[in-house]
Amino acid sequence: MAPESTSTLVIPLAGFWPYATDAAVQRLDGVAVLDLRASGLAAQALIKVVVKEARRVGAPSVVTLLPERYEPDDVRIAWSESDVPDDVRLGMVCTAVAADQVLDGLANDNPVCSVDPYTHALDDRRIADLIARQIEQADAVIVIGRPEGDEDWESEQLRTLLRRLAPWATVRDELTAEIHRPTPHRTPLMPAIRGLSGHAVGIHEPMAVDGVVSCVFRQKRPFHPARLHTALERITGRVVRSRGHFWLASRPDMVLSWESASVLRIEGAGGWLADLPDSSWNEVHPERRIAATLDWDHYYGDRHHQLAFIGIDLDAEDLDRTLTACLLTDEELADGFDAWRGLPDPFAFHPH
Repeated sequence: MAPESTSTLVIPLAGFWPYATDAAVQRLDGVAVLDLRASGLAAQALIKVVVKEARRVGAPSVVTLLPERYEPDDVRIAWSESDVPDDVRLGMVCTAVAADQVLDGLANDNPVCSVDPYTHALDDRRIADLIARQIEQADAVIVIGRPEGDEDWESEQLRTLLRRLAPWATVRDELTAEIHRPTPHRTPLMPAIRGLSGHAVGIHEPMAVDGVVSCVFRQKRPFHPARLHTALERITGRVVRSRGHFWLASRPDMVLSWESASVLRIEGAGGWLADLPDSSWNEVHPERRIAATLDWDHYYGDRHHQLAFIGIDLDAEDLDRTLTACLLTDEELADGFDAWRGLPDPFAFHPH
């Protein structure tokens, strides 16, 4: 559907590979393009420039090429926090990927700051983190070119992989008329912790499709910290991407986020609603309150794991057995919360 003539639709285009974003916009006809890839501006300052230029150009649609370090959620957050006039609207947030570089990119553990001089000094993302998030936070993923082997099965495998990485996005070969509509995701997707609000963190399809396996591990009883730490290499060894949230018996008050792409990143992501007094529940987002209420357990409260794993030729049964073996046994469970806090915990991280 074409945008209303009285307003301008801004279509952000993210991407790590400049030749892929170039190729995506070269196919457009009659759409204004604003190239901000060389900008060193922070997100909110960038949005001010985008809005100013969109109003100056006055075109129905303006495709904005984002700096390579940007993630789609950066745009959504900055847009929601900015005073944007009604005649400029946010369109679908898209990501362009180079078909012959995606798999290598998702395994690249070099820091983003090594390729982008404007990256903040405290930004510890790896290139693989950035590429994975650009894909999974997009409303639409634009695939440019073909995989290196140029075989049809490789192209199908790549598209299946992208659909598993971002099941809420569309995967296509070019920017089409469908993008000329307001974004379906006005709030940040935050794929790693979206399960806390009742949204799926991935698709559970343990049977391989084009060689791609996607599975979701859901359990309530906590992980034993030492057993989980010992099993990490086996858990992530054949995984292209994993994400979600979980909890450790030794830290029952903490929600922990889990993200892996080349390396595993575990961080504190707040607390569980089970620890909040009833009077504080109204301060929590309604979606999370509803999700917690629907899945409430009389013993664990809202504590649970929801972890998605996506890989090629991944053994889903072995992965499930490995994760299950990391849970507390019945005997350990009977010891109770106070005893769990004293379990050996080799994890080193701090809550945000």
